[in-house]
Amino acid sequence: MSPTYQEINRPDLTVVFCLDPYNRRVRVDELHGDLRSGLELILQQSPDWADKIILKARQEQVDYFIRHGWTQEAGIPGYFNGEDLFFLVHYRHNLRSHTEHAEVELSIARKILEMQRSPVLSGGEKIKRSNLEDAEKLALLYDIVFDIYPTPLSDPFYLRKTMEHGTVYVHMEQEGNVLSAASAEVNRKFANAELTDCATLPAEEGKGHMAALLARLEDILTDQEVKCLYTICRAQSFGMNKVFYNLGFDYTGCLVNNCNIYSGLENMNVWYKMVK
Repeated sequence: MSPTYQEINRPDLTVVFCLDPYNRRVRVDELHGDLRSGLELILQQSPDWADKIILKARQEQVDYFIRHGWTQEAGIPGYFNGEDLFFLVHYRHNLRSHTEHAEVELSIARKILEMQRSPVLSGGEKIKRSNLEDAEKLALLYDIVFDIYPTPLSDPFYLRKTMEHGTVYVHMEQEGNVLSAASAEVNRKFANAELTDCATLPAEEGKGHMAALLARLEDILTDQEVKCLYTICRAQSFGMNKVFYNLGFDYTGCLVNNCNIYSGLENMNVWYKMVK
């Protein structure tokens, strides 16, 4: 079940919604105009199934929403063409805001942040920029790796659709089988990209594939004049958080019970990097 998007324009207000029933959340990607009207509209337009509402807020919007009971969980410096983003959240049910893993996951992040960054080895010619013809092979990898995922990556049609809308995929393969893959969802309007959809066959884990793929994505995005890179990765995954740390990303916080992935609703760490 893919998310749907809705834009509401009024003389004093513009709001862009992402309605995401699979993850029982609403994300507000853009809010321009009167904040009082914006808050009222967000609450009115959020369906009953949405336990969590996320606002991608700008600096001047933060104080107003916090005064009205919202909380900040993370941020992405430079997200809006150099202007900072703040993830503000509102929970309709206390159960969604409660997490039993916060201390353990925070200790994982702290341990990584205390480490010395390790150099990332290039994947060289092993890395291929994926095209529409690779969708079937990519879908098979994602079907093997993920029992639960926020988006339908095991559907080749979905993968082709995202490629046609600008998402960049890279992968490594051997004898026609994809060993590891990752993607970048590019936002041309704000010159940023989310590095995501990271998957490696279990037998290939620990060989440095993912770090090399993400480094290649960074090179591609830099050539496309994308300035801000970020990721939202599983807080429980020591390996993936360490990969982004070694690639020079900085940690900004944790989104609680953010999406259905791997074991169900999980907490997700936010990392970002500004590129030249």
